[in-house]
Formats: sequence, C-alpha cells, structure tokens
Amino acid sequence: MVRPSSWLPLGVLAFLVALTTWLDQLVQPEGSRGDAKARHDPDLIVEKFSARKYGEDGQTLYTLAALKMVHYPDDDSAQLQTIDFQAFEPRQPRVTISSETGRMLEGGDKIWFEGNVVLVREADKRYEASRLTTERLLVLPDTRVVRTTGPVLLENPAARIEASGLEMNNKTRILKLDRVRATYKPRP
Repeated sequence: MVRPSSWLPLGVLAFLVALTTWLDQLVQPEGSRGDAKARHDPDLIVEKFSARKYGEDGQTLYTLAALKMVHYPDDDSAQLQTIDFQAFEPRQPRVTISSETGRMLEGGDKIWFEGNVVLVREADKRYEASRLTTERLLVLPDTRVVRTTGPVLLENPAARIEASGLEMNNKTRILKLDRVRATYKPRP
C-alpha cells in the first residue's frame, strides 16, 4: 500500500521544478525568448561579396561588391563594408559609386552608401567626366535613381557645384539640386 507521506517529497520536488521554470522565464531578457526571427541576428556573413543584376537581354545592369556583407533575416537587410557599385545603363556612360560602409534594404531595392561616398560618371561624347562627393547617398538601382538630402560637391573640368541635396536619374539624365552654389568655366 502507498502511503500519502511517500508522495510528499515528490510533490515538493515537482513544485520546486515549476517554481524554477517560472522564475527563469521572468528573468530572461525579452530578446532571448521565442523565435530567433524576432531578433536581429545575422544569418549570413560573406567576405568579398559580389553580385550582378542582368537585364532581359542578358546585359549586366549593375554590379555590387563589398569587402564584407552581413545579412539579417528579420528585416531582409545587410550591412556592407567597403562598397563598390557600378551601373551600366545602355547608351549611357558608366557610373561608379564607392563608400566606406552601407546598408542594403528590402532585398537590395534600396542601398544606402555612407562615409566618404564618391560617385563618378564617366565622360561621353557630349559631357566630361564628373565626380560627386557626399557623406550619405541612397541608391535605387532598379529605377536608376540616386538621392541625398546632405551636402554634395559635384566637380568636372568645366564646373564646381555645391548643393544641399541632390536627385539624379541615370536613365533620363535629369539632375535636380537643392540650394546651389556653382562656379562655371565656359569652354573657349
């Protein structure tokens, strides 16, 4: 026959296990509970990252390279170090953008270049090569648009332009500048 007094130690032990589990749940940080997708942890780290996007005709539209890329699955973003971007628009000069760091958002639909950003547009038959410098630049590669609300310096052999913001469309060749100060050297 089983006596109730023999169940008492097992009951106390079960109570202690439940109490320990409950207390552990109370003291755990919020970020460590639940699914890992709720945290901002990297799922992929790539050294010497390189990617290309091709058009329907098989031609390269743009390339993106970085010394290091760290991808986060919770918001499909990536941190980039030492970035190099090249755009190859048909019948347009090549555009190259580089920076110290950056972020790729929305699966690559938006790329922020940050820290010593340099944009170089090669010369063509009508225009000389141009160099733009700024600290932060948003690139929308599929629409071929770049923009910033920060100070920019645009230089080429014929002009020096300072502005407080910029939007450039590489496909239409439309450049919009905010609050501009320019020095222009006419051709002889």
